[in-house]
Amino acid sequence: MPLLLEHQLLSYVPIWILKLIFPLDEQFRHRDRELKVLCLGLGRTGTDSLRNALGELGYNDVAHGWYFMTEENIKTGIQIERLNRAKYSTSSTTSLTAEEFDKVLGHCMATTDLPMASFGIELLKAYPNAKVILNRRSDLDAWHRSQLNTIDKINMDWASWSRQWFDAEAFWIGRMLYWVRRETGFDFARNGKAWYGRHYAAIEEELRREGREWLDWEVRDGWAPICKLLGEEVLEREFPNENASGGFDKRRAEVHGKRVERADRKKRLFAIVLSEVMLAGVVAWGFFSSR
Repeated sequence: MPLLLEHQLLSYVPIWILKLIFPLDEQFRHRDRELKVLCLGLGRTGTDSLRNALGELGYNDVAHGWYFMTEENIKTGIQIERLNRAKYSTSSTTSLTAEEFDKVLGHCMATTDLPMASFGIELLKAYPNAKVILNRRSDLDAWHRSQLNTIDKINMDWASWSRQWFDAEAFWIGRMLYWVRRETGFDFARNGKAWYGRHYAAIEEELRREGREWLDWEVRDGWAPICKLLGEEVLEREFPNENASGGFDKRRAEVHGKRVERADRKKRLFAIVLSEVMLAGVVAWGFFSSR
């Protein structure tokens, strides 16, 4: 299965070696505004609607899965790799503190969606003063279908899977997807619903342990509960709705367009060079074998 064996093995390769093979102009953010809101629900639970709504309320920037895949913000991808290794490795010396998260989230006033939602407990500890929204989808079957038809398909076809080996940005996006898929044992169809249950149960347990308030929210709840939580005036306009799968496909094409073109050019060049080398080898073998 794409993203499984090879990415499992890459988890043991030192990051400095991966940076040599897949070079990226790494960029560290610095905290320049307060991180005020943590939306810790999983993807396909209104995360993009939340991103837009918080933006309309003046909370900028808002971290989201699409945010990290843009040409500018993918530069934080190597730091996200460090955070994931620290989270899942007991031998790691990297602490998941606000200082480490700020290297990724320093420009953000809020965060929603994966990959940051997978660090829910760590984010709660790192930002004790942030307001918390647990965005959900009450129809678990509908959530499961939506995830299967969108996020779970990314990099699972041969063309997109192969591109990550020809483009550094695509590679580091592949690494983000690896850590997310690890949560379901690389089988979302079978284990996705159990992951959903574990995720929300763990976040709620930590919130109760800290004695911290939070807002349970669905897209249908709209502006009022969010504005009340944040002390904002309720906006008299339609709540953003970015949940449709068609919108997902359009956004994916917009975000990855240049990346796809760049990787495909390199793939074609590689195929041409490889064919020329093989042809030269056949000619050389024929020449020397005839003597």
